[in-house]
Parts: sequence; structure tokens; C-alpha cells
Amino acid sequence: MLLKIDPQSGTPIYLQIMDQVRHAIGMGLFRPGDPLPTIRELALQLSINPNTVAKAIRELEREGVLVTRVGKGSFVSEDAPAQTHQDQLAKGSALATRYGQDMRWLGFDCKTSTELVRQNWKEDSHD
Repeated sequence: MLLKIDPQSGTPIYLQIMDQVRHAIGMGLFRPGDPLPTIRELALQLSINPNTVAKAIRELEREGVLVTRVGKGSFVSEDAPAQTHQDQLAKGSALATRYGQDMRWLGFDCKTSTELVRQNWKEDSHD
């Protein structure tokens, strides 16, 4: 799981972590029962205090998004909303629509926009 935080955003870091975990689950990158990286792993990846990650995990547990098993780690709750293929298509279509609109606004044509996507595509983007 590759999270990215922006210390300059004004949004507390633990809230940024929570939003990104929720987003990853909503996008289907994590499914009910899947383990999350450990608090220590996430803290090292983000170069932040483990207490900040722990706070985000606790809040996500309180919301019912995650469950923590002592000695085993944190897992996506079985009650977390599962994403269907139809959900993925709908989200992908919405993203493509916004991308197309923005690229047209910037003055790009479809061919150039598509080529930019192709050049920047990362096959391992689910890290």
C-alpha cells in the first residue's frame, strides 16, 4: 500500500491516512479480510511517528472500517463495502470523464491525452 501525505496541506496527517485507506478500500485495492501493512511499516514508509499511524488505525476501527487482531495486525472489516466490477467501471468512467474534460480545457486533443496516459502508466501502481 503506497500512501502519500502532504505535510503542507493543512489537513492533519492522521486524517490523510484515514482518507487514503478508505479510498483504497473503495477502489477495491483492499477487500474485506485483507491485511493492512503494520503500523511500523506505514510509519517508516511515510517517515512519520508511529503514533500518528496508530491514531488513524484506531479511528478507522472505531468507524468499523478496520478490525485489529492482537499480535496479527489490522484487517479490512468484513462489513466494509465490497466493490463490484460494475462499481469499478462506474468509478473508472467518472475518472475518465473528468480527465477528458480537464485535458480538453487545457487544449489537448484525444490522441495527445491518450498518449500522455500511456507514457505515464505504471503497471505496478497498486503498491
